[in-house]
Amino acid sequence: RSPRGKARGEQAPARVDRPPPRMAVRRATMARRLRLRASSSARLLGLACAVAAACGACSRWGPSLAFAAPPPASPHPSPLPWGGDAAAGALGLAQHPKSTRRPASPFGGRPRPGATVAFSGAADAAKAGTTSVTASSLNLAKNLVGSGILSLPAGVAAFSASPAALWPALVFLAVATVLSAYGFFLIGRVCEETQSSTFGAAWKGSLKRGSWVPQLVCILECFGGSVVYAMVIGDVLSSLIGGFLPVGLPMRTLSILGIGVTTLFPLCCLRSFGQLSRFSLLGTIATSYVVLFVAKRFFDGSYGPGGAFFDASTHPVLQASGAVGLNANMLVLLSILSTAYLVHFNAPQMYAELEPGDAKATKQKKFALVGLYGFGIAAVQYALIMVFGFLTFGRATQGNVLLNYANGDLLGIGARAAIGISMLFGYPMQFAGLRSGILEAAGSEIDLPKGKHRLVTAAILGGILGVACLFHDLGKFQAIEGALLAAFLIYIAPPMMALRLWGGPWAKARFYTFIGIGIVLTVVGCKVTMA
Repeated sequence: RSPRGKARGEQAPARVDRPPPRMAVRRATMARRLRLRASSSARLLGLACAVAAACGACSRWGPSLAFAAPPPASPHPSPLPWGGDAAAGALGLAQHPKSTRRPASPFGGRPRPGATVAFSGAADAAKAGTTSVTASSLNLAKNLVGSGILSLPAGVAAFSASPAALWPALVFLAVATVLSAYGFFLIGRVCEETQSSTFGAAWKGSLKRGSWVPQLVCILECFGGSVVYAMVIGDVLSSLIGGFLPVGLPMRTLSILGIGVTTLFPLCCLRSFGQLSRFSLLGTIATSYVVLFVAKRFFDGSYGPGGAFFDASTHPVLQASGAVGLNANMLVLLSILSTAYLVHFNAPQMYAELEPGDAKATKQKKFALVGLYGFGIAAVQYALIMVFGFLTFGRATQGNVLLNYANGDLLGIGARAAIGISMLFGYPMQFAGLRSGILEAAGSEIDLPKGKHRLVTAAILGGILGVACLFHDLGKFQAIEGALLAAFLIYIAPPMMALRLWGGPWAKARFYTFIGIGIVLTVVGCKVTMA
Protein backbone atom coordinates (compact mmCIF):
# COMPACT_ATOMS: atom_id res chain seq x y z
CA ARG A 1 0.00 0.00 0.00
CA SER A 2 0.97 3.59 -0.52
CA PRO A 3 1.61 5.73 2.57
CA ARG A 4 -1.58 7.69 2.04
CA GLY A 5 -3.54 4.61 1.08
CA LYS A 6 -2.82 2.96 4.41
CA ALA A 7 -4.90 5.51 6.19
CA ARG A 8 -7.81 5.20 3.74
CA GLY A 9 -7.43 1.46 3.33
CA GLU A 10 -6.84 1.75 -0.38
CA GLN A 11 -4.80 -0.75 -2.38
CA ALA A 12 -1.65 0.53 -4.23
CA PRO A 13 -1.64 0.00 -7.98
CA ALA A 14 0.54 -2.80 -9.29
CA ARG A 15 4.01 -1.73 -10.60
CA VAL A 16 4.51 -2.21 -14.30
CA ASP A 17 8.09 -3.12 -15.46
CA ARG A 18 8.80 -1.03 -18.50
CA PRO A 19 11.57 -2.04 -20.95
CA PRO A 20 14.78 0.00 -20.62
CA PRO A 21 15.35 2.77 -23.05
CA ARG A 22 17.19 1.95 -26.27
CA MET A 23 20.14 4.17 -25.34
CA ALA A 24 20.69 2.32 -22.03
CA VAL A 25 20.78 -1.01 -23.88
CA ARG A 26 23.43 0.30 -26.24
CA ARG A 27 25.54 1.56 -23.37
CA ALA A 28 25.41 -1.77 -21.53
CA THR A 29 26.33 -3.68 -24.70
CA MET A 30 29.26 -1.39 -25.39
CA ALA A 31 30.56 -1.73 -21.82
CA ARG A 32 30.37 -5.54 -22.06
CA ARG A 33 32.31 -5.53 -25.32
CA LEU A 34 34.98 -3.27 -23.86
CA ARG A 35 35.43 -5.61 -20.91
CA LEU A 36 35.83 -8.58 -23.25
CA ARG A 37 38.41 -6.74 -25.37
CA ALA A 38 40.32 -5.69 -22.24
CA SER A 39 40.35 -9.26 -21.00
CA SER A 40 41.65 -10.56 -24.36
CA SER A 41 44.32 -7.86 -24.48
CA ALA A 42 45.38 -8.71 -20.95
CA ARG A 43 45.67 -12.38 -21.87
CA LEU A 44 47.84 -11.58 -24.91
CA LEU A 45 49.94 -9.21 -22.81
CA GLY A 46 50.44 -11.92 -20.19
CA LEU A 47 51.52 -14.44 -22.81
CA ALA A 48 53.95 -11.93 -24.32
CA CYS A 49 55.41 -11.24 -20.88
CA ALA A 50 55.82 -14.97 -20.31
CA VAL A 51 57.72 -15.39 -23.60
CA ALA A 52 59.87 -12.35 -22.84
CA ALA A 53 60.67 -13.66 -19.38
CA ALA A 54 61.66 -17.06 -20.77
CA CYS A 55 63.83 -15.56 -23.52
CA GLY A 56 65.49 -13.14 -21.13
CA ALA A 57 66.23 -15.93 -18.66
CA CYS A 58 67.69 -18.13 -21.43
CA SER A 59 69.97 -15.36 -22.66
CA ARG A 60 71.20 -14.70 -19.13
CA TRP A 61 71.61 -18.12 -17.65
CA GLY A 62 71.91 -20.29 -20.76
CA PRO A 63 71.35 -24.04 -20.68
CA SER A 64 72.15 -24.31 -16.99
CA LEU A 65 68.80 -22.70 -16.03
CA ALA A 66 66.23 -25.24 -14.88
CA PHE A 67 62.69 -24.03 -15.58
CA ALA A 68 60.05 -24.96 -13.08
CA ALA A 69 57.28 -27.26 -14.20
CA PRO A 70 53.84 -25.65 -14.46
CA PRO A 71 51.91 -25.99 -11.19
CA PRO A 72 48.83 -28.17 -11.03
CA ALA A 73 45.57 -26.55 -11.94
CA SER A 74 44.08 -24.68 -9.02
CA PRO A 75 40.57 -25.63 -7.93
CA HIS A 76 39.90 -21.95 -7.22
CA PRO A 77 39.35 -19.29 -9.87
CA SER A 78 42.59 -17.69 -10.89
CA PRO A 79 43.21 -14.14 -9.64
CA LEU A 80 45.45 -13.50 -12.65
CA PRO A 81 43.66 -11.50 -15.32
CA TRP A 82 46.02 -12.67 -18.09
CA GLY A 83 45.60 -16.39 -18.30
CA GLY A 84 45.29 -18.14 -14.94
CA ASP A 85 47.41 -21.20 -14.09
CA ALA A 86 48.90 -21.60 -17.56
CA ALA A 87 50.31 -18.08 -17.60
CA ALA A 88 51.53 -18.49 -14.02
CA GLY A 89 53.38 -21.66 -14.97
CA ALA A 90 54.96 -20.01 -18.00
CA LEU A 91 56.07 -17.08 -15.91
CA GLY A 92 57.60 -19.39 -13.33
CA LEU A 93 55.08 -18.54 -10.63
CA ALA A 94 53.16 -21.03 -8.53
CA GLN A 95 49.93 -19.84 -6.97
CA HIS A 96 48.75 -20.76 -3.55
CA PRO A 97 45.23 -22.21 -3.63
CA LYS A 98 44.00 -19.77 -1.01
CA SER A 99 45.76 -16.73 -2.34
CA THR A 100 43.68 -13.87 -3.64
CA ARG A 101 46.61 -11.59 -4.41
CA ARG A 102 48.42 -11.28 -7.64
CA PRO A 103 51.97 -12.71 -7.55
CA ALA A 104 54.89 -10.41 -8.06
CA SER A 105 56.31 -9.94 -11.51
CA PRO A 106 59.49 -11.92 -12.31
CA PHE A 107 61.03 -8.74 -13.70
CA GLY A 108 61.47 -7.19 -10.30
CA GLY A 109 59.88 -6.49 -6.98
CA ARG A 110 59.35 -8.55 -3.90
CA PRO A 111 57.24 -11.73 -4.18
CA ARG A 112 53.95 -11.40 -2.36
CA PRO A 113 52.62 -13.98 0.09
CA GLY A 114 51.07 -16.94 -1.63
CA ALA A 115 53.44 -16.97 -4.61
CA THR A 116 56.72 -18.88 -5.07
CA VAL A 117 59.19 -17.54 -7.61
CA ALA A 118 60.82 -20.46 -9.44
CA PHE A 119 63.79 -18.36 -10.49
CA SER A 120 64.99 -18.03 -6.90
CA GLY A 121 67.45 -20.91 -7.50
CA ALA A 122 68.81 -19.56 -10.75
CA ALA A 123 72.10 -18.53 -9.20
CA ASP A 124 72.63 -22.02 -7.86
CA ALA A 125 71.69 -23.47 -11.22
CA ALA A 126 74.26 -21.26 -12.89
CA LYS A 127 76.92 -22.61 -10.56
CA ALA A 128 75.82 -26.20 -11.08
CA GLY A 129 77.81 -28.50 -13.32
CA THR A 130 77.31 -28.08 -17.05
CA THR A 131 80.21 -30.12 -18.47
CA SER A 132 79.04 -33.07 -20.54
CA VAL A 133 80.20 -36.65 -20.11
CA THR A 134 82.16 -36.48 -23.37
CA ALA A 135 84.00 -33.29 -22.45
CA SER A 136 84.79 -34.58 -18.95
CA SER A 137 86.06 -37.88 -20.37
CA LEU A 138 88.40 -36.08 -22.77
CA ASN A 139 89.66 -33.85 -19.95
CA LEU A 140 90.29 -36.90 -17.78
CA ALA A 141 92.07 -38.83 -20.54
CA LYS A 142 94.23 -35.81 -21.35
CA ASN A 143 95.18 -35.32 -17.71
CA LEU A 144 96.07 -39.00 -17.36
CA VAL A 145 98.21 -39.38 -20.47
CA GLY A 146 101.22 -37.26 -19.59
CA SER A 147 104.93 -37.84 -19.31
CA GLY A 148 104.38 -41.17 -17.53
CA ILE A 149 103.36 -42.84 -20.77
CA LEU A 150 106.91 -42.53 -22.11
CA SER A 151 108.43 -44.53 -19.23
CA LEU A 152 106.31 -47.67 -19.55
CA PRO A 153 108.57 -49.44 -22.11
CA ALA A 154 111.53 -48.90 -19.78
CA GLY A 155 109.49 -50.48 -16.97
CA VAL A 156 109.15 -53.67 -19.02
CA ALA A 157 112.81 -53.62 -20.06
CA ALA A 158 113.81 -53.37 -16.40
CA PHE A 159 112.87 -56.98 -15.65
CA SER A 160 113.19 -58.76 -19.01
CA ALA A 161 114.38 -58.54 -22.62
CA SER A 162 111.98 -61.21 -23.85
CA PRO A 163 108.73 -60.41 -25.69
CA ALA A 164 107.00 -62.82 -23.30
CA ALA A 165 107.42 -60.18 -20.58
CA LEU A 166 104.65 -58.19 -22.18
CA TRP A 167 102.00 -60.60 -20.89
CA PRO A 168 102.57 -59.98 -17.17
CA ALA A 169 103.13 -56.30 -17.97
CA LEU A 170 99.68 -56.06 -19.57
CA VAL A 171 98.14 -57.83 -16.57
CA PHE A 172 99.76 -55.30 -14.23
CA LEU A 173 98.45 -52.51 -16.45
CA ALA A 174 94.88 -53.86 -16.38
CA VAL A 175 94.88 -54.26 -12.59
CA ALA A 176 96.27 -50.75 -12.08
CA THR A 177 93.61 -49.35 -14.43
CA VAL A 178 90.71 -50.99 -12.59
CA LEU A 179 91.95 -50.02 -9.13
CA SER A 180 92.69 -46.44 -10.11
CA ALA A 181 89.31 -45.98 -11.82
CA TYR A 182 87.53 -47.44 -8.79
CA GLY A 183 89.33 -45.03 -6.44
CA PHE A 184 88.41 -42.15 -8.76
CA PHE A 185 84.73 -43.18 -8.64
CA LEU A 186 84.82 -43.55 -4.84
CA ILE A 187 85.93 -39.94 -4.47
CA GLY A 188 82.95 -38.83 -6.55
CA ARG A 189 80.56 -40.81 -4.32
CA VAL A 190 82.08 -39.29 -1.21
CA CYS A 191 81.71 -35.80 -2.67
CA GLU A 192 78.03 -36.52 -3.39
CA GLU A 193 77.39 -37.73 0.16
CA THR A 194 79.29 -34.90 1.85
CA GLN A 195 78.25 -32.18 -0.65
CA SER A 196 81.87 -31.11 -1.13
CA SER A 197 83.84 -29.91 -4.14
CA THR A 198 87.44 -30.24 -2.91
CA PHE A 199 89.53 -33.14 -1.71
CA GLY A 200 90.04 -31.58 1.72
CA ALA A 201 86.34 -30.89 2.20
CA ALA A 202 85.48 -34.47 1.23
CA TRP A 203 88.03 -35.78 3.74
CA LYS A 204 86.71 -33.53 6.51
CA GLY A 205 83.09 -34.37 5.74
CA SER A 206 83.73 -38.13 5.94
CA LEU A 207 86.52 -38.59 8.50
CA LYS A 208 85.68 -35.43 10.54
CA ARG A 209 89.33 -34.77 11.38
CA GLY A 210 92.81 -34.48 9.94
CA SER A 211 91.74 -32.42 6.92
CA TRP A 212 95.28 -31.04 6.70
CA VAL A 213 96.59 -34.45 5.58
CA PRO A 214 94.98 -34.55 2.10
CA GLN A 215 95.58 -30.83 1.71
CA LEU A 216 99.31 -31.24 2.29
CA VAL A 217 99.50 -34.33 0.08
CA CYS A 218 97.64 -32.65 -2.77
CA ILE A 219 99.72 -29.47 -2.52
CA LEU A 220 103.03 -31.36 -2.59
CA GLU A 221 101.95 -33.73 -5.34
CA CYS A 222 100.51 -31.00 -7.54
CA PHE A 223 103.54 -28.81 -6.98
CA GLY A 224 105.91 -31.62 -7.93
CA GLY A 225 103.81 -32.51 -10.98
CA SER A 226 103.64 -28.87 -12.09
CA VAL A 227 107.41 -28.49 -11.80
CA VAL A 228 108.04 -31.69 -13.76
CA TYR A 229 105.60 -30.63 -16.49
CA ALA A 230 107.32 -27.24 -16.79
CA MET A 231 110.74 -28.90 -16.96
CA VAL A 232 109.69 -31.33 -19.69
CA ILE A 233 107.98 -28.59 -21.71
CA GLY A 234 111.13 -26.49 -21.43
CA ASP A 235 113.35 -29.38 -22.52
CA VAL A 236 111.16 -30.16 -25.53
CA LEU A 237 110.89 -26.53 -26.62
CA SER A 238 114.60 -25.81 -26.19
CA SER A 239 115.52 -28.90 -28.27
CA LEU A 240 113.17 -27.79 -31.05
CA ILE A 241 114.26 -24.14 -31.32
CA GLY A 242 117.91 -24.52 -30.25
CA GLY A 243 119.19 -24.54 -33.82
CA PHE A 244 117.51 -21.26 -34.74
CA LEU A 245 118.95 -19.04 -31.97
CA PRO A 246 122.51 -17.85 -31.24
CA VAL A 247 124.74 -20.24 -29.31
CA GLY A 248 125.43 -19.37 -25.67
CA LEU A 249 121.95 -18.26 -24.67
CA PRO A 250 120.27 -20.04 -21.73
CA MET A 251 117.87 -21.79 -24.06
CA ARG A 252 116.17 -23.91 -21.46
CA THR A 253 115.53 -21.02 -19.05
CA LEU A 254 114.28 -18.76 -21.81
CA SER A 255 112.01 -21.52 -23.09
CA ILE A 256 110.47 -22.17 -19.67
CA LEU A 257 109.90 -18.48 -18.92
CA GLY A 258 108.64 -17.70 -22.41
CA ILE A 259 106.14 -20.55 -22.56
CA GLY A 260 105.07 -19.78 -18.99
CA VAL A 261 104.23 -16.13 -19.67
CA THR A 262 102.68 -16.52 -23.12
CA THR A 263 100.78 -19.82 -22.79
CA LEU A 264 100.74 -21.36 -19.32
CA PHE A 265 99.51 -18.25 -17.52
CA PRO A 266 96.40 -17.73 -19.72
CA LEU A 267 95.58 -21.44 -19.53
CA CYS A 268 95.98 -21.54 -15.75
CA CYS A 269 93.65 -18.54 -15.38
CA LEU A 270 90.74 -20.59 -16.73
CA ARG A 271 88.22 -21.27 -13.98
CA SER A 272 86.51 -24.34 -15.42
CA PHE A 273 87.82 -27.57 -16.92
CA GLY A 274 84.91 -27.46 -19.34
CA GLN A 275 86.69 -24.59 -21.12
CA LEU A 276 89.61 -26.94 -21.79
CA SER A 277 87.55 -29.54 -23.65
CA ARG A 278 88.60 -28.32 -27.11
CA PHE A 279 92.25 -28.15 -26.01
CA SER A 280 91.96 -31.53 -24.32
CA LEU A 281 90.80 -32.95 -27.62
CA LEU A 282 93.89 -31.43 -29.24
CA GLY A 283 96.08 -32.94 -26.54
CA THR A 284 94.45 -36.34 -26.99
CA ILE A 285 95.12 -36.12 -30.74
CA ALA A 286 98.75 -35.24 -30.01
CA THR A 287 99.28 -38.27 -27.76
CA SER A 288 97.49 -40.43 -30.31
CA TYR A 289 100.03 -39.25 -32.88
CA VAL A 290 102.85 -40.34 -30.58
CA VAL A 291 101.24 -43.76 -30.25
CA LEU A 292 100.88 -44.09 -34.03
CA PHE A 293 104.47 -42.97 -34.53
CA VAL A 294 105.85 -45.57 -32.14
CA ALA A 295 103.73 -48.28 -33.78
CA LYS A 296 104.76 -47.19 -37.28
CA ARG A 297 108.47 -47.27 -36.50
CA PHE A 298 108.06 -50.80 -35.16
CA PHE A 299 106.24 -52.10 -38.22
CA ASP A 300 108.39 -50.37 -40.85
CA GLY A 301 111.61 -51.64 -39.23
CA SER A 302 113.41 -48.28 -39.41
CA TYR A 303 115.26 -49.01 -36.15
CA GLY A 304 115.73 -52.73 -36.77
CA PRO A 305 118.68 -54.42 -38.48
CA GLY A 306 119.05 -52.94 -41.96
CA GLY A 307 116.72 -50.02 -41.18
CA ALA A 308 117.39 -46.37 -42.02
CA PHE A 309 118.03 -45.44 -38.37
CA PHE A 310 119.49 -48.69 -37.07
CA ASP A 311 122.38 -48.33 -34.59
CA ALA A 312 123.90 -51.61 -33.49
CA SER A 313 125.59 -50.04 -30.45
CA THR A 314 122.30 -48.98 -28.88
CA HIS A 315 119.96 -51.62 -30.22
CA PRO A 316 120.49 -55.10 -28.78
CA VAL A 317 118.44 -57.88 -30.29
CA LEU A 318 115.49 -59.13 -28.24
CA GLN A 319 115.95 -62.43 -26.48
CA ALA A 320 114.12 -65.51 -27.67
CA SER A 321 110.62 -65.92 -26.35
CA GLY A 322 110.31 -67.96 -23.23
CA ALA A 323 108.75 -68.10 -19.83
CA VAL A 324 109.35 -65.05 -17.67
CA GLY A 325 109.65 -65.76 -13.98
CA LEU A 326 108.88 -63.39 -11.16
CA ASN A 327 111.81 -61.22 -10.13
CA ALA A 328 112.40 -58.17 -8.01
CA ASN A 329 112.86 -55.89 -11.04
CA MET A 330 109.15 -56.13 -11.79
CA LEU A 331 108.78 -53.62 -8.99
CA VAL A 332 110.03 -50.95 -11.41
CA LEU A 333 106.98 -51.34 -13.62
CA LEU A 334 104.68 -51.47 -10.59
CA SER A 335 106.20 -48.24 -9.33
CA ILE A 336 105.62 -46.53 -12.67
CA LEU A 337 102.03 -47.77 -12.86
CA SER A 338 101.32 -46.55 -9.33
CA THR A 339 101.89 -42.97 -10.51
CA ALA A 340 100.74 -43.24 -14.14
CA TYR A 341 97.06 -42.85 -13.21
CA LEU A 342 97.44 -40.05 -10.71
CA VAL A 343 94.51 -37.70 -11.34
CA HIS A 344 92.48 -38.18 -8.18
CA PHE A 345 93.18 -34.77 -6.66
CA ASN A 346 91.02 -33.28 -9.44
CA ALA A 347 88.15 -35.75 -8.99
CA PRO A 348 86.07 -33.45 -6.68
CA GLN A 349 86.18 -30.53 -9.09
CA MET A 350 85.43 -32.73 -12.10
CA TYR A 351 82.45 -34.21 -10.25
CA ALA A 352 81.17 -30.75 -9.30
CA GLU A 353 81.45 -29.51 -12.90
CA LEU A 354 79.74 -32.58 -14.39
CA GLU A 355 76.22 -32.00 -15.68
CA PRO A 356 73.45 -33.11 -13.28
CA GLY A 357 71.61 -36.38 -13.65
CA ASP A 358 68.44 -36.86 -15.63
CA ALA A 359 65.74 -39.45 -16.12
CA LYS A 360 68.14 -41.83 -17.91
CA ALA A 361 71.13 -41.70 -15.56
CA THR A 362 71.99 -40.18 -12.20
CA LYS A 363 75.02 -37.98 -11.75
CA GLN A 364 76.96 -40.81 -10.12
CA LYS A 365 76.29 -43.07 -13.10
CA LYS A 366 77.48 -40.33 -15.43
CA PHE A 367 80.61 -39.91 -13.32
CA ALA A 368 81.20 -43.66 -13.55
CA LEU A 369 80.97 -43.36 -17.35
CA VAL A 370 83.49 -40.51 -17.25
CA GLY A 371 85.91 -42.74 -15.32
CA LEU A 372 85.27 -45.68 -17.64
CA TYR A 373 85.86 -43.69 -20.82
CA GLY A 374 88.77 -41.60 -19.50
CA PHE A 375 90.72 -44.45 -17.92
CA GLY A 376 89.86 -46.70 -20.87
CA ILE A 377 91.32 -44.24 -23.41
CA ALA A 378 94.44 -43.85 -21.29
CA ALA A 379 94.83 -47.63 -20.83
CA VAL A 380 94.70 -48.27 -24.59
CA GLN A 381 97.38 -45.67 -25.27
CA TYR A 382 99.51 -46.96 -22.39
CA ALA A 383 99.32 -50.51 -23.72
CA LEU A 384 100.26 -49.53 -27.29
CA ILE A 385 103.24 -47.42 -26.23
CA MET A 386 104.44 -50.09 -23.81
CA VAL A 387 104.20 -52.92 -26.34
CA PHE A 388 105.60 -51.30 -29.47
CA GLY A 389 108.22 -49.20 -27.67
CA PHE A 390 109.59 -52.28 -25.92
CA LEU A 391 109.51 -54.43 -29.06
CA THR A 392 111.43 -51.75 -30.98
CA PHE A 393 114.33 -51.18 -28.56
CA GLY A 394 114.23 -54.07 -26.09
CA ARG A 395 116.58 -53.79 -23.16
CA ALA A 396 118.06 -50.54 -24.54
CA THR A 397 114.85 -48.58 -23.95
CA GLN A 398 115.53 -45.34 -22.07
CA GLY A 399 113.37 -43.77 -19.40
CA ASN A 400 111.88 -41.47 -22.06
CA VAL A 401 111.33 -43.70 -25.05
CA LEU A 402 111.35 -40.74 -27.46
CA LEU A 403 115.01 -40.21 -26.66
CA ASN A 404 115.76 -43.51 -28.38
CA TYR A 405 114.68 -42.11 -31.74
CA ALA A 406 117.26 -40.37 -33.91
CA ASN A 407 117.49 -36.59 -34.12
CA GLY A 408 117.26 -36.82 -37.90
CA ASP A 409 113.94 -38.62 -37.75
CA LEU A 410 111.40 -35.98 -38.81
CA LEU A 411 108.50 -38.01 -37.50
CA GLY A 412 110.39 -38.31 -34.21
CA ILE A 413 110.71 -34.52 -34.02
CA GLY A 414 106.97 -34.29 -34.60
CA ALA A 415 106.39 -36.80 -31.80
CA ARG A 416 108.43 -34.69 -29.37
CA ALA A 417 106.46 -31.60 -30.38
CA ALA A 418 103.18 -33.53 -29.98
CA ILE A 419 104.01 -34.74 -26.47
CA GLY A 420 104.99 -31.16 -25.59
CA ILE A 421 101.57 -29.92 -26.78
CA SER A 422 99.86 -32.70 -24.86
CA MET A 423 101.59 -31.76 -21.63
CA LEU A 424 101.01 -28.07 -22.33
CA PHE A 425 97.23 -28.43 -22.29
CA GLY A 426 97.32 -30.93 -19.43
CA TYR A 427 99.22 -28.45 -17.29
CA PRO A 428 96.19 -26.38 -16.13
CA MET A 429 94.65 -29.40 -14.38
CA GLN A 430 97.83 -30.00 -12.41
CA PHE A 431 97.96 -26.32 -11.54
CA ALA A 432 94.27 -26.12 -10.58
CA GLY A 433 94.73 -28.77 -7.90
CA LEU A 434 97.72 -26.88 -6.49
CA ARG A 435 95.94 -23.52 -6.44
CA SER A 436 92.79 -24.94 -4.83
CA GLY A 437 94.86 -26.72 -2.17
CA ILE A 438 96.82 -23.58 -1.29
CA LEU A 439 93.70 -21.41 -1.09
CA GLU A 440 91.86 -23.96 1.02
CA ALA A 441 94.82 -24.35 3.39
CA ALA A 442 95.00 -20.56 3.72
CA GLY A 443 91.32 -20.38 4.66
CA SER A 444 90.41 -18.38 1.56
CA GLU A 445 87.50 -18.93 -0.78
CA ILE A 446 88.24 -20.89 -3.94
CA ASP A 447 86.20 -18.70 -6.29
CA LEU A 448 88.15 -15.44 -6.09
CA PRO A 449 87.33 -12.23 -7.96
CA LYS A 450 88.94 -11.85 -11.35
CA GLY A 451 91.79 -9.60 -10.22
CA LYS A 452 92.74 -11.65 -7.16
CA HIS A 453 92.37 -14.86 -9.16
CA ARG A 454 94.95 -13.71 -11.70
CA LEU A 455 97.26 -12.35 -9.03
CA VAL A 456 97.28 -15.63 -7.07
CA THR A 457 97.76 -17.58 -10.31
CA ALA A 458 100.72 -15.42 -11.34
CA ALA A 459 102.38 -15.74 -7.91
CA ILE A 460 102.10 -19.55 -7.76
CA LEU A 461 103.11 -20.03 -11.40
CA GLY A 462 106.11 -17.75 -10.95
CA GLY A 463 107.39 -19.91 -8.09
CA ILE A 464 106.92 -23.10 -10.14
CA LEU A 465 108.75 -21.70 -13.16
CA GLY A 466 111.60 -20.52 -10.94
CA VAL A 467 112.09 -23.99 -9.45
CA ALA A 468 111.87 -25.57 -12.91
CA CYS A 469 114.62 -23.25 -14.17
CA LEU A 470 116.92 -23.98 -11.22
CA PHE A 471 116.62 -27.77 -11.15
CA HIS A 472 117.28 -30.01 -14.13
CA ASP A 473 116.71 -33.26 -12.25
CA LEU A 474 114.81 -33.52 -8.98
CA GLY A 475 116.54 -36.84 -8.28
CA LYS A 476 115.54 -39.44 -5.73
CA PHE A 477 113.62 -36.99 -3.57
CA GLN A 478 111.13 -36.33 -6.37
CA ALA A 479 110.78 -40.03 -7.12
CA ILE A 480 110.17 -40.99 -3.47
CA GLU A 481 107.73 -38.11 -3.07
CA GLY A 482 105.80 -39.25 -6.12
CA ALA A 483 105.66 -42.88 -5.00
CA LEU A 484 104.44 -42.00 -1.51
CA LEU A 485 101.91 -39.35 -2.45
CA ALA A 486 100.52 -41.12 -5.52
CA ALA A 487 99.83 -44.33 -3.63
CA PHE A 488 98.10 -42.37 -0.86
CA LEU A 489 95.83 -40.41 -3.21
CA ILE A 490 94.90 -43.38 -5.41
CA TYR A 491 94.73 -46.42 -3.14
CA ILE A 492 94.55 -45.30 0.50
CA ALA A 493 92.58 -42.05 0.84
CA PRO A 494 89.44 -42.99 -1.20
CA PRO A 495 88.62 -46.22 0.74
CA MET A 496 89.43 -44.52 4.05
CA MET A 497 86.81 -41.86 3.35
CA ALA A 498 84.31 -44.42 2.06
CA LEU A 499 84.67 -46.58 5.20
CA ARG A 500 83.02 -43.86 7.30
CA LEU A 501 80.04 -43.60 4.96
CA TRP A 502 79.29 -47.20 3.97
CA GLY A 503 79.89 -49.76 6.68
CA GLY A 504 78.48 -53.02 5.29
CA PRO A 505 80.52 -56.21 5.76
CA TRP A 506 81.29 -56.63 2.05
CA ALA A 507 82.08 -52.94 1.70
CA LYS A 508 84.48 -53.04 4.65
CA ALA A 509 86.26 -56.11 3.25
CA ARG A 510 86.59 -54.41 -0.14
CA PHE A 511 87.86 -51.13 1.30
CA TYR A 512 90.35 -52.75 3.67
CA THR A 513 91.72 -54.82 0.79
CA PHE A 514 92.09 -51.64 -1.24
CA ILE A 515 93.98 -49.96 1.58
CA GLY A 516 96.27 -52.97 1.96
CA ILE A 517 97.15 -52.88 -1.73
CA GLY A 518 97.96 -49.18 -1.41
CA ILE A 519 100.30 -49.78 1.52
CA VAL A 520 102.11 -52.57 -0.34
CA LEU A 521 102.53 -50.41 -3.44
CA THR A 522 103.82 -47.55 -1.31
CA VAL A 523 106.53 -49.72 0.19
CA VAL A 524 107.30 -51.19 -3.23
CA GLY A 525 107.61 -47.74 -4.81
CA CYS A 526 110.03 -46.53 -2.14
CA LYS A 527 112.12 -49.69 -2.41
CA VAL A 528 112.37 -49.47 -6.18
CA THR A 529 113.24 -45.79 -6.08
CA MET A 530 115.99 -46.27 -3.54
CA ALA A 531 117.38 -49.18 -5.57
